[in-house]
Amino acid sequence: METSLFSAAAQGFLNLLHLKVFLAMMIGVSIGTFTAVAPQGLGMPLVYAIALPIVIKWEPLTGIALLIGASSVSAICAAYLPILFGIPGGSGSQATVLDGYPMGKRGEGRRALGASFMAGGMGCLIGTFTLAAAIPAARPLIYLMGSPELFVVMLWGLSMVAVLAGRRPIKGLIAAAFGLLLATVGQQAQSGVMRYVFDEPYLLDGLSISIIALALFGVPSALDLALTKLGVEQQPVPLKGSLFDGVKDTLKNWWLVLRCSFVGVWVGIVPGLGSQVVDWLAYGHAAQTAKGGRESFGKGDVRGVIAPESANDAKDGGDLVTTLILGFPQGVVTALFIVALLAWGYLPGPEMVKKNPELIYSIVWLQGISGIVGTLIGFGLAAQLAKLAEDRYTFMVPIMFIFILMGAFSVNRDPADLIVVVAFGLLGYFMRRYRYPRPAMILGLVLGDLMEKYLYRSVASYGFTWLARPAVIVLLILAAASLVFTLRGRIKARREASPASFSGAMARSEDES
Repeated sequence: METSLFSAAAQGFLNLLHLKVFLAMMIGVSIGTFTAVAPQGLGMPLVYAIALPIVIKWEPLTGIALLIGASSVSAICAAYLPILFGIPGGSGSQATVLDGYPMGKRGEGRRALGASFMAGGMGCLIGTFTLAAAIPAARPLIYLMGSPELFVVMLWGLSMVAVLAGRRPIKGLIAAAFGLLLATVGQQAQSGVMRYVFDEPYLLDGLSISIIALALFGVPSALDLALTKLGVEQQPVPLKGSLFDGVKDTLKNWWLVLRCSFVGVWVGIVPGLGSQVVDWLAYGHAAQTAKGGRESFGKGDVRGVIAPESANDAKDGGDLVTTLILGFPQGVVTALFIVALLAWGYLPGPEMVKKNPELIYSIVWLQGISGIVGTLIGFGLAAQLAKLAEDRYTFMVPIMFIFILMGAFSVNRDPADLIVVVAFGLLGYFMRRYRYPRPAMILGLVLGDLMEKYLYRSVASYGFTWLARPAVIVLLILAAASLVFTLRGRIKARREASPASFSGAMARSEDES
């Protein structure tokens, strides 16, 4: 019997009332808070990569609570470095430095942080409500999908490789093709044919996606942190003023928060735009539409903090719309989240909406609750977290490598996994160095097996007449239009985000482009 969405939402909330789920969320919140104040090098992709082999051994909802708690809070509390040190933080909070740091230098650091926390919390809730509303809107259409339609949806996701590659589409295609090749290793599920096993028992079941993800994103980040010795070396600006002044500013500019939050949601939903443009689009929108913005932005205008922070946190809800409903990731973090769901036996996309709506609503509840908790933590621990941001993090490198190796070994307790994590870790390092996008490779690896399964079923059931199904034709048109639209939007966003005043703050990482 089909579960009603109301019952699914209620059950999704009841699932969170278990003590271990709540504790896991709080652990994730703590990790996300620490990550938010850490200098470049200790980002959420690295946290996900290290945590993945550990949490996939837990019960699904417990592991999801930790992952969602970490990512939600990390985005809300990401303004410390831009405001206090003038250092662009993680992707999505880089535009904050343009007005946040001038405010800090003139003694309004607390006001800027208060505005950031409040705008981020409100943006997170708006993104969460959007995700909740998208499920009943999409569900009737999803029930019309069979294997042919699902194959085209996966193809749609794979078409985003060109976007994930940014200015290097050829390298993106190479990385994705290698990921598709890796997906064929092992026994073919439908025919039983052995492919690329080379008489090695280790390869019979294929390569572990969680181990490869850990290697590709964990090892290079740890190596970079060790080799470059990233840390905060300059003195922070004095933390003066009142946090509640920033709250008042945010509430006064509620219409700006709402507009920029929907900019963030839109960027999250549109495949391929991602976090590298969301803050700049919102900042540019605010500068052009806010009264006197053209003259005051870049000189310490609090609206220049509110706009990017609200958009950045709302984007996470948009990301989850595409990830959970369509089944393809929007970036590194969502790609790793899909890897975790696959390890637990859940298939993100239309099948998950059909079979596991209560789990999706649990994710919705976790996203909203984590956002509220993250906002409260920001207000309550502002001074303490500001001091934490002054520490150097090079001492973390040995601990990170230990966790990476322990995580790899814990998946199957097979020493061969350590060889795999080292080999693919070095591969990931050189891919990063020579600008081959690793998300494209993970995308090919994640979608390769699914595409093969749906294509096999489609041909077995309909022959090649499935190509003439009306829904297939419509989805192919939508996929092509989405790709063209996304590429055009990306080009436009780069042009809008390229003035000389922005160039000093745009220190984007290759992985998130």
